[in-house]
Amino acid sequence: MKLFKISIHALAAAAVMCMVSACADDPETPGGEDEKTDDTEGVVDGIVGFYVLNEGNMGANKCTLDYYDYATATYRRNIYAENNPDQVLELGDTGNDIAVYNGRLYLVVNGSHKVEVLDAATAKRIGQVDISSPRYIAFEGNNAYVSSFVGGDGENGSVVRFDLSTLKVTGKVSVGLQPEELVIDGDRLYVANSGQLSPEYDKTISVVDFKNMTKTGSIDVEVNMHHLRIDSYGHMWVTSRGNYGDIPANLYRLDRDKDGLFGSPVAVDRVVTSLTIAGNYIYYYGTEYAADWSTTTSYGKLGPIADGGFAFDGNFITDGTEADITAPYALAVHPGNNDILITDAKNYVSSGEIYCYSAEGKLKWHATTGDIPGHIAFVKK
Repeated sequence: MKLFKISIHALAAAAVMCMVSACADDPETPGGEDEKTDDTEGVVDGIVGFYVLNEGNMGANKCTLDYYDYATATYRRNIYAENNPDQVLELGDTGNDIAVYNGRLYLVVNGSHKVEVLDAATAKRIGQVDISSPRYIAFEGNNAYVSSFVGGDGENGSVVRFDLSTLKVTGKVSVGLQPEELVIDGDRLYVANSGQLSPEYDKTISVVDFKNMTKTGSIDVEVNMHHLRIDSYGHMWVTSRGNYGDIPANLYRLDRDKDGLFGSPVAVDRVVTSLTIAGNYIYYYGTEYAADWSTTTSYGKLGPIADGGFAFDGNFITDGTEADITAPYALAVHPGNNDILITDAKNYVSSGEIYCYSAEGKLKWHATTGDIPGHIAFVKK
């Protein structure tokens, strides 16, 4: 049964390991656990810092929030608990996405079935939106759109819309099985469906008229999709985790036709577990699993991507220190100086690590994070 296979995959990975910018002031984050780094560059292009959402072990209520202050070169751990002492259960269970938008910080907390809303400048709580099994968040105007594993027709998942002023749910549309990352492009919303908890994997991207909250179509790509991005040249990039068997994980590119619609996918032939797009390049890491669940991890940078091809194809780490990373988990690129951030979940049950590399791929600093550092969002002054 496929669900059993996924559970074994997660357990085996753990066993192997054991052997968005918006206007805001510099976050006032007193307390927590502070760690100075060797960073000497400071604030660049108004980026004053970034938040890290640590997932924590599922069911353990150990989701935490960290913050890095560029002005003081200080990494601060577990700031939510310090800044919101009245929240008895603290942040909740299993953080799954993070975003800064219009001065607010949005935390998608999957296991606690909510989107937590904070002031991006102070990390103080504003409120929450109750959504069952939320996964990822996107924004347009005064609305947020959240993918959810439940709430659709039959076994399908859904995309839920809520108003950013009132934090009230204002719409919902059924999409595919266990939808993951979503993006808004023009008057359409696209969401990658996975089917990872269903008898059969899903292999579609749902197309949604987000203004009317209606599904208008779907695009066949490959099974068990996860990350979905549209670059500034109009290409859509989507990752597939495969079926952990005869269908390998891969990265796919979809180009537009003359009517602006996305056509058939083209396999890039790269194992991509997570990716981010910065300027004209794709940064990624990919983890492959052998039959005995041993792993091979690669790190890459592809581009330029203007025509969908790659003149450059190499490692974004150039000093050999990728050997120090046990279990890469989150990836982001500083929008000002192109520093590369990558986190390490290590053994998935204790503190992780975050590494900062220069644009040239040299290690600049590293710091200790919370458990399973999974998601990063920059803050711009």
